[in-house]
Amino acid sequence: MMKNHLPFGRENSIQELMTPDLQFAFQIVAAHKRAVNGQWSYPEHQHTMFELNMVLEGQQTMHAENSAYLQQEGDILFLPPGVAHASGGSPAMEPMTYFCLHFDIDDLTLRRSLMGMQTTLLSASDGLAATAIRAALDNMLISLAYAETGMLRDKLTFLSDTFRLLSALTNWAMDGEADILQETNASENKVALAAAMERELRAGAALNRSNEEKINIEKMAAKLGYSPAYCKRVFQRVYGMPPRQYLTGLILRQAKLLLIDTELTVEDIAYRLGYRDVSHFSKQFKRWMNLSPAAFRRLTHSR
Repeated sequence: MMKNHLPFGRENSIQELMTPDLQFAFQIVAAHKRAVNGQWSYPEHQHTMFELNMVLEGQQTMHAENSAYLQQEGDILFLPPGVAHASGGSPAMEPMTYFCLHFDIDDLTLRRSLMGMQTTLLSASDGLAATAIRAALDNMLISLAYAETGMLRDKLTFLSDTFRLLSALTNWAMDGEADILQETNASENKVALAAAMERELRAGAALNRSNEEKINIEKMAAKLGYSPAYCKRVFQRVYGMPPRQYLTGLILRQAKLLLIDTELTVEDIAYRLGYRDVSHFSKQFKRWMNLSPAAFRRLTHSR
């Protein structure tokens, strides 16, 4: 069976400082560079992901939250999830080129800070953190042309650029220019409740569920002394995602880690995660990943 922890090595130790385990998902979706003519525009829409939109050539007027943002070359517009926005294209009716990237992250500490940024226009004079975000996007633009070659080195380069972007976003969240204490205008009690829910969900997902009931948000809410509807609403407000979506991400990450361990059968893994029917687990995993558990396992062990 797979060991969950490395050997402790505490014999004869004098002092120890141990960081918490770190595990999160950072997802990039539909990153694209697009050149358009002077008649181009994009209708109002919203989505569940963060967005970075950078003008490369020309100008663009973006409308979001009842405000208009004029982007010059090099300006980046940051949009949190759920914000309705539309592009009016070039105000001078001239050609324009932009780079758009949608991303999501399920680390709730960083997610909560980014949610507090609200819609933000990052211009060339907005400090080192904004400069780092722009540099990371520039690097991604260079590697974007090679993202479909299938070559290992090119994919690793794009992955490296992705980590640079994550680092830049994290530093921006910590930058003194951004008041992350505003976050989602949630009260301290609501923030504390959302954090308690996060701990309950994470603890429940980490357990071997083979002999336990499946994680139940309704029972968790009752344990915390609130109604399920209120708990879901607070979690959504503080973290920008429903608790069920967060829980799904936790289970998916655990499933992928377990599938890497070839000593475990798919049946073992399904049972550990609380599925009594391996076919149900397999169908759910394929819905999440567009790959069967067996195909994912082969992919992670291919040479």
